[in-house]
Amino acid sequence: MKSKINTYLPAVSPSLSPWIIVILSLCFVNSYNGDFVFDDTEAIVNNVDVHKTPFWDIFQNDFWGTKLSHKQSHKSYRPFTILSFRLQFWLRQDLVSQDYHIINIILHSMICLLTLFIYNIFLGPEGQNISFYAAALFAVHPIHTEAVSGIVGRAELLCGLFTWLSILLYNHMIYAKNILHAWVAMFSFTICITAAMLCKETGITAIGICAIYDIVIVNKIYPIDVINFFSFKHVDKNLNNCIKYKNILLRLAALIFIAIILLLLRFSIMGFSIPKFQSVDNPASFMDNVLLRILNYNYIYCLNIWLLICPIWLCFDWSMGCISLITSYDYRTFVVIIFWFMFGTLIMYTVISHKNKTLRYVIMGLTILICPFLPASNIFFNVGFVLAERVLYIPSAGYCLLVVIGLQKFSARFSLPKTSLSAYTMLIVLLFIRSWIRSTQWKNEKLLFQSALDVCPLNAKVHYNIAKNAADAGNIDLAKLEYQEALRLNPKYAQAMNNLGNLLKDDVQLLKAVSLFKQAVNIQIPRSREFERTPIYEHGLGRKPIRVLKKSRSW
Repeated sequence: MKSKINTYLPAVSPSLSPWIIVILSLCFVNSYNGDFVFDDTEAIVNNVDVHKTPFWDIFQNDFWGTKLSHKQSHKSYRPFTILSFRLQFWLRQDLVSQDYHIINIILHSMICLLTLFIYNIFLGPEGQNISFYAAALFAVHPIHTEAVSGIVGRAELLCGLFTWLSILLYNHMIYAKNILHAWVAMFSFTICITAAMLCKETGITAIGICAIYDIVIVNKIYPIDVINFFSFKHVDKNLNNCIKYKNILLRLAALIFIAIILLLLRFSIMGFSIPKFQSVDNPASFMDNVLLRILNYNYIYCLNIWLLICPIWLCFDWSMGCISLITSYDYRTFVVIIFWFMFGTLIMYTVISHKNKTLRYVIMGLTILICPFLPASNIFFNVGFVLAERVLYIPSAGYCLLVVIGLQKFSARFSLPKTSLSAYTMLIVLLFIRSWIRSTQWKNEKLLFQSALDVCPLNAKVHYNIAKNAADAGNIDLAKLEYQEALRLNPKYAQAMNNLGNLLKDDVQLLKAVSLFKQAVNIQIPRSREFERTPIYEHGLGRKPIRVLKKSRSW
């Protein structure tokens, strides 16, 4: 007898569920009138690609407006995201932050609707209730705040939009009525995958999601079948039947071909080189001990999962001491062990569990959780951040699906439908409120930077940005104190030295200012990437000019 998922969660009308999802997705709407904050200034306001450069230059520059051929380029190639900024500027002939925030909110609502449709495809008619409850959880999750309320999060939103569209098109291709429709769908799928990658690099991982969907959901091939096939033990005759599996083999071959072409395109754009980051960007990547490096990476994975489970500790930046390195015996090692025990148990479940719908749903949840996160995992190449909430935008869809599957299993196992529904409703309310509050903090830099003190008080960049914001507001005393605190936490923070030096120069404390300027220059010049992005200028102090750094942006 085939296993059937029995959900005790009340059914929701298919005609009503999309409207509920849209309403829930508006938990970020109060950021609609926010300012340009943090990286928005550098990526939009100060980025000439958004409002000045010739159109085709956008395709020759990175996300920050630097030539890709430049040795100090960040190599983050997202021309379609920049084009969306450029289009909004062209329509208004001005940079109005409210316009950009509104578009982000609309995009999030659209993606939430598409998430519901994607879940319906993966789970089928019998899993529509699970699809709705998972999509509702996705709509209100606070981990999305940076992507939705921060304008530069447009890259995640557009990437997510085209990723979901590509999956819909791939599904259409599988069930196309004739060869012409199949080829049109495949061509459209390729266009969407390419567009997703040109919005953000992680878009290419949609190919992996489509492959697993085809194998597990469409053809009902389970992990244990694959293991048996390659070990030549108890091989299912049907699995060896090349005629029966001809279509899926052709589709998988096409996916591999598309992936290779897109990867070659991406690396050729980068000049077959990778960006070079500093230790402050991703300290674990600079550890000499391989085992300690891997241990720290795994601890960061734990933190990513924790932010999905309990999104209370949210911060605009997780670098510069926010997460201290594990260098010896540390209780956090046990956190990693517990994480892998639980995650390993879930993986083993997918291998040894009975073949049923629940298993297929769990596999798809894990696929959506893991595949889009791989580019940020430091496995294939080092990334320029420790932890970034925005990169969890698409993976969170897999997490939400797993949570609801677990909830329905709990409800069925212990016959507690009312308890399960009450717990779910309370969770949605709490997450909605948390998202509302967090999106308020993203409305301006003062609120954003102050909120980070509760999460990362040892982060020098947090104190630096508070100081910079205070100086811009005329609160010089607070600015000096915060710059000094930033330097206490990171004695080699050249931008903080420079900006504090400027304040002391204005306060006619010339000797202290000169000392800071000299230290900043000595630190900055060898670190060519920062030196290139923060040019050195001449400023007169009395009759004798000295070289000091230009006022630094919020790094």
